[in-house]
Amino acid sequence: MLTIGIGVTVTSVGYGIGSLRRMDTGYFPMLLGSCAILLGLAITVRHGLFPAPAEDAEPETIDWTERWHRLRPMLLVPLGIAAFAALLESAGLLIATFALVMISGLAAEKPNLKRLFVIALLTPVGAWAIFVLGFGLPFKLY
Repeated sequence: MLTIGIGVTVTSVGYGIGSLRRMDTGYFPMLLGSCAILLGLAITVRHGLFPAPAEDAEPETIDWTERWHRLRPMLLVPLGIAAFAALLESAGLLIATFALVMISGLAAEKPNLKRLFVIALLTPVGAWAIFVLGFGLPFKLY
């Protein structure tokens, strides 16, 4: 649902939105796509917070630790991507990639912090080699 909503919304931008008073051809698809995105997000969060119990399970108290572990990837991975986008121009490719890997890596079920730190140190070097040296893209490094 979420993916379909994003696709419809992105496609509708190319048609022109117009205004509420004078709607253009992309207005209604944009509205439907936005509703699909909201519904997809609601379903995702609902499933993360309140998973369906097994049929033979007894009612139990709310275990917020388990719910946090279910929601952690849904929160930390987009947060890592947002941090990368926010830091890329101001802090540079190396710091933005380091932040992306560290924040997103914490979404793992049991993150090994030493291994995560080593990966977060090596990934920016690989990104620099591929994008700056290999493709010649003019990224600010730091």
